[in-house]
Amino acid sequence: MNTIDSKKIAHWACLFMLLLTGCVKNEFKIEFQFPKDYIGNYLLTYYAWDSHGGRWIEQTAPIQDGVASVGCVTRLPTLVYITDASSSNSITLYAERGDEIKISGEGRDMKDWTVKGNKVSEHWTDWRKDAYAKKNDQKGFEKSIEDYVKRNPKDPLSVILLLKEWDRRSNPEGFVKLWNLIDSDARQQQLIAMCGVSDLHGLEFTTKADGSLAYSKDSKLKSVIVRSRDNGIDTLKFNKVKGSFLFFFAENNSLRGESVDTLKSLVKLYPDSAKRIISDIYLDSDSMTWAGIIRRDSLKGVVRAWQPYGVADENMVRLGVTRIPWFIVKDKNGKESYAGDDIKDAVAAFRKEMDKKETKQTPKSPEKNKNNSTKR
Repeated sequence: MNTIDSKKIAHWACLFMLLLTGCVKNEFKIEFQFPKDYIGNYLLTYYAWDSHGGRWIEQTAPIQDGVASVGCVTRLPTLVYITDASSSNSITLYAERGDEIKISGEGRDMKDWTVKGNKVSEHWTDWRKDAYAKKNDQKGFEKSIEDYVKRNPKDPLSVILLLKEWDRRSNPEGFVKLWNLIDSDARQQQLIAMCGVSDLHGLEFTTKADGSLAYSKDSKLKSVIVRSRDNGIDTLKFNKVKGSFLFFFAENNSLRGESVDTLKSLVKLYPDSAKRIISDIYLDSDSMTWAGIIRRDSLKGVVRAWQPYGVADENMVRLGVTRIPWFIVKDKNGKESYAGDDIKDAVAAFRKEMDKKETKQTPKSPEKNKNNSTKR
């Protein structure tokens, strides 16, 4: 009798769970609530996850008399990208099936919108209202992300902020440092897939078994092999000279003219090529264009190099070249003393290395006996 009762209980429990889960469809709703006189039209783009993987969906939200309601579908959590007609104004929100998301505000400036319906989007709203005022100040904006991640290492929003708001190309070291502060349970593969991230598994970043990252840049790289005009292949040995100045560019580089003049002035200032490396490195697959460029600019005393794989080249990854134009300065030990896109700062760093006085090492005197005695 007890066995029969146990089976009945288990049967009804399973049926109850099926009914309960069936109540939540693979849907979520977004409602816009603006002032009654507001009229607008917004594009909603999101990835609708299903059992086959999913598909991108675009829907419109026509605002009439300040309101609109849009039904959306997904099985797993997703990000919804909302843009206006100009595509210059945008906002991203987080949604799960069953959510009833309400967006309110004046309708004009999306950064001031209030999004309610789940904790992630609500926390994102609070963070955005403060952080987006600093968006033109990269350091200030990154500090807003850094502060949130450090305070909330277990929060999925910390993962989303790093993957969607942080500029990994301009500050990959900072990204890696913060990513590794996040609790390993929070770094879910679904969150990474939801954010559409692919570069975490490439040359630039190496993913460890625990989900933490390592950055492939080697700031103490002592040499690098490049294709050159004169010799075909050259090895730039940074630890064999006082200083090295590397300029990375492509054909449509707006700084090209200024950079060529700067390189010429550096060659005149430091004419002894045995004591320094000055090189411009072309990052493009088109060798004919590169050949035309180096014929026209008549640069001399400079290593003219070409890397056809661009920033994806293994050597460029190890040097930390993430975009162009880019400058790298190294000292006599091969250690990086500057990396960035500011030509004036790069020149200042190079001149500092080149103008350092060389100290002559004096031979060590024989060590005297501590008690000043001599052996007989």
